[in-house]
Amino acid sequence: MPELNDEERALRDAVRSFLEKKVAPDVAAHERARTFPWELLPQLYEFGYVRGGVPEAEGGDELSMMMQAILMEEAGRCWGSLRTTVNVQGMVARTLSAAADAGQRARFLAPLLEGRRFGWFGLTEPDAGSDAGAVRTVARRKGDGYVVNGSKIYITNALGCDFGILFARVLEEDGTDRGVTAILVDAAESRFGVHDIPHMPLRSTTSCELTFDDTVIPAANVLGDLGGGLSLAMKAVNVGRLNMAMGAVGLSQACLEEAIRFCRQREQFGKPIAAFQLVQQMVVEIATLTETSRLLGHRAARALDAGEPGRYECSMAKLYCGESAGRAATLALQVHGGAGLMEESPVERYFRDAREATIPEGTSQIQILHLGKALLGHSALR
Repeated sequence: MPELNDEERALRDAVRSFLEKKVAPDVAAHERARTFPWELLPQLYEFGYVRGGVPEAEGGDELSMMMQAILMEEAGRCWGSLRTTVNVQGMVARTLSAAADAGQRARFLAPLLEGRRFGWFGLTEPDAGSDAGAVRTVARRKGDGYVVNGSKIYITNALGCDFGILFARVLEEDGTDRGVTAILVDAAESRFGVHDIPHMPLRSTTSCELTFDDTVIPAANVLGDLGGGLSLAMKAVNVGRLNMAMGAVGLSQACLEEAIRFCRQREQFGKPIAAFQLVQQMVVEIATLTETSRLLGHRAARALDAGEPGRYECSMAKLYCGESAGRAATLALQVHGGAGLMEESPVERYFRDAREATIPEGTSQIQILHLGKALLGHSALR
C-alpha cells in the first residue's frame, strides 16, 4: 500500500492543525449542551469537506477519494458529531451534483457548497432500514405537485437543516406506481413535522423523525428521474460507507493517543501503568486495529480513485473499521479504569460514539451479506 504523497500529507497536517485549534477546545461544551457550531462549517469547506465530492464546474473542489478519506479520518479523530455532519452534507451534495437540473443547482447545491444552506438525507423509515427498497412514504401526483404522506426516522440533523432529499414512492393520479424517487423538500415552501429522538452517541447532532401529512411539494422538485431514487441513494451510501469507515479510523486513532497519554501519567504500585504487561497488550491491540483499519480504508479510496465501483472495498472497510473502533474504544476505556467512565474523560465520548460506527450506511451484518454475495455469488437477502 503506497504511503501518502506530499499533497495528501500537507492536507492532513493542515486540517488537523485547524481542528485542534478551532474545534477541539469547544467539543466538550457542545456535547454537554447538545449544540453544534454550524457557523464553523464554511471554514471547513475550504479544506475540501463537502465540496470535495463535487466537480469544480459546479462549484466543488473535485478532490480525490483518497484526500476525502483523509479529511474524514481527521474529522473522526476530532469529534464524531462533526464527522457525521460533514458526511451527510457531503452525501446531499453528491446526490444534487449527480441529478439536479440547473434551477435546482442554483436553489440548493450552490448555497449548500457555500455553507448558506444545509440538507438532510431522508431514506430510512420505521420499516425500511436495511431493506431500503421497502420505502412506504408515498408521493401522489396531484395537479402540478405531489401530496406526500408517510414518515422517516433517524434522519441526521434534520432540525438544523432548511431542506432535504426525500426518498418516496411516487404514484400517478391514476395510481400507477413510478417507483422510489428522490424529491427535494424545501422547508420554506412545504410543511412537515420534525422532532429529535434522544440518542446515546453523537450528542451534538439530532436524530430526527420526519412526518408528512398531506405535505404538498412542487413537481419541479423531483430530483433526477422518476423511479431513479434508490440508484441515487445507493451511490451516495457507497461513498458514505467509506466516510464512515475513515471516521472510525480517526476515532480509533484518538483512542490510541488518549490511552498512551493516560498510561504515561497514571501511576500505580510506584510506577506508570505503561510499564505493566497487560496494559501494554491493550494499547498494542488498539494500535494494531487502528493501522489495519487505515489500510483497508485507504485501499477502498484508491479503488474508487482508479475508477473501480469500490462496493466490495467500501463494504469491507465499513465492516472492519466500524467493529475495530468499537473494540479500540472498549480497550481505551478499560485502560482508564474508573476515570474512563466519567464524562470529563474524552474516552467516555469515544465509547458512546464508537457504538454508532457499526450501524449507519448499512449495519455490520448487512456488510457481511454484501461481501458474502460478492465472494460466493449467492444473495442471502433475495
